[in-house]
Formats: sequence, structure tokens, C-alpha cells
Amino acid sequence: MARRILARLPGVPVTVIPDREALRPALADRAAWLAAAKTTLLLTVQKGPFRRPCPGTRDYLCCGYQVLQVTLNCPMDCSYCVLQEYINVPAITIFVNMEDLLAELEADWAAAPDKVWRLGTGEFGDSLALDELMGLNKRLMPFFAGRPQAVLEIKTKWHRLEPLLPLGPNPQVVFAWSLNPAEIIRREEHFSAPLEARLKAAAQAAAAGFRLAFHFDPLIYFPGWEEAYRSTVERLGSMVPSAAIAWISLGGLRFLPRLRHLIHRRFPASRFAAQEMVRAPDGKLRYFKDLRIDMYGRMREWLSQATPGALIYLCMESPRVWQAVFGGVPEEGELARLLDERVHPSGERAGLYFPTNSRI
Repeated sequence: MARRILARLPGVPVTVIPDREALRPALADRAAWLAAAKTTLLLTVQKGPFRRPCPGTRDYLCCGYQVLQVTLNCPMDCSYCVLQEYINVPAITIFVNMEDLLAELEADWAAAPDKVWRLGTGEFGDSLALDELMGLNKRLMPFFAGRPQAVLEIKTKWHRLEPLLPLGPNPQVVFAWSLNPAEIIRREEHFSAPLEARLKAAAQAAAAGFRLAFHFDPLIYFPGWEEAYRSTVERLGSMVPSAAIAWISLGGLRFLPRLRHLIHRRFPASRFAAQEMVRAPDGKLRYFKDLRIDMYGRMREWLSQATPGALIYLCMESPRVWQAVFGGVPEEGELARLLDERVHPSGERAGLYFPTNSRI
């Protein structure tokens, strides 16, 4: 992979360093180096495991998602991105030891052949933004094909996936897009694909035989949010076939308190971080519970009309909020089971698709 990337970036200066520690002295002023970190690639070896449980929070419901850490950071620059506080190297890190990744997955699946593995590469970076350089998905997608116990979610805010479409149909691959109203994308999701481009790419993926997912996370409150999000949902429903959608998640804006100051410094024109929020039991700043319930309830109603049959769930929310929005709370492990059934053949045969108008 390192040779592939260097061949596609002729003329870009290359420096060999002994290890990532060589970059750490530049970390004194985080706001100052974060912008520069978007223009530097660090090609290195993943010395630990690639697969890690999604970093859930105690007392908040988790869906059992498994993260493949193949990159850390991405070339997009969303004002609200939690990675601004998470990353500790002033670069976009790409882990190049792909054969170790494949061997790790083989070992995991062999050790638990009856487990359904929902895996994704879009938690610590964007799954598509650098793929033309990396070529990772062209290796991973055939690797997952024909393995009913595993599904790969390719989560992105990008739109160029044409080179991957000939690899379909592939029921073990879910293309997923993070969505927000067009005005939020323009103001807050810098260097990402426009809303229309994301939805067009989703329609192309569905036509090529792939399943889809969408993540309205973070939902951002602003004057006029109702009309903006309702129009976005209607546009989604008009461009994408509902039958192709595996799941849709909803998650309100949340971040650690120290990120608020960083957002103000890096994005002074952004106003959402100045809104009234409360420190929740998980230590993060969140909208007040009543506002979150109102936003989730409206989104659920609009999505139920625009994407009938899609499974809608809340990402990292409390049982009290689940109860208020859905009239019920998933038991321990139930949310993971429902999502597994959306992509596992046994769930399809048993008719276990979970409709949007059900209890949860």
C-alpha cells in the first residue's frame, strides 16, 4: 500500500522518520497544527489490533458495532469533529500493513463462526475519502463476499465510488453516508461532498446491488432546523429506494467540554458550539433532553414516511430518551441483534426486518 500511495503522489516530498514519536513535539498548540494535519500523510504500521469495539459509553445503549482502525483522521475538516480532540499526531495516519488486517479478520471469524460481525472503517476516518490512494476497499469488498457472518460498512461523506461499483452485487457490503441539511454541509463540513452528490452516489450503490445505511449524526439544532431536516429526509426518500436501506441512525450533537474552545478557535464563524448545552452523565456536552427527544421524534416521523421499512435507531442515547421516542427500551443486546438481523441471511429468511412503526 505504501508503494501504491507514493506512486500516485509523484513530486510530493517524503520524509522517513523512526516512529510517530518524532512528530509529537509539534503538538504544543493543538489548534495551530490541526489544519496542517489535513495536508500531511503518515504511512505507518498498525502494531496493535485493527479491530476494536466501538467506543461506547456506560449507561448509554450501544449497538455492538466493531471498528476497523485503518486510518486516523481524514482530509475533510468538519467543525464538530470529535477527532480534533482525539488525534495526537499532526497528520492523516494510514496503516499500510493490509495483510495483517486480513489475517486478523480471518482469525476472528474462525474463532467465533456463529457470531455476526458488523465491522466498519469509518469511525476514526472516512472510508472513501482516501480510497483512490489506498485501494483498500478493492481488497476488502471481495474478501467479505460470500461470508454471511460478516458485513463491512463503508461510511463516508464522500461521493466517488464508481471504481467500486463493478464489485457488486455484494450483500456483505453496506455503503453508508453521514447526512445533514445542505446548509450545514456547506458551513460546517468543509471539503466534504455536497448533499446531492452523496445521495446520487447512494442511488448508484443501490443500483449496483449494495445495501445502504444513513447516519443523521450529529443532528444539529439551529433556527429553522425542522424545515431543513424535513427537506433533507424527503430528498433522501425521493432519490434512494427504501428497500435497499439496512438502517438509519440518529444522534444529537455531543462532544467533550474541552472541544468547545477548540471549535471557537478554529471555526470562529460557527455558532452551534455556543448554544446552550448540559453536561450529561457521560461527561459530554449535549442538548437538553427535551430538545433531543423532540428532534428524534420528528426525525422518526419524517423518516417513517420517506423511507418505509427502514430500521431507525438512536446512537449512544440513554434508556430514558429511547423510552420517550420509541415507547420502549431495547433489552441488553437487543439493538445489536436487530441490526445483525438486517444483514444476516437468517434474519431475512425469518422475516425479522424491524419496521419503523414498531415499538422500538
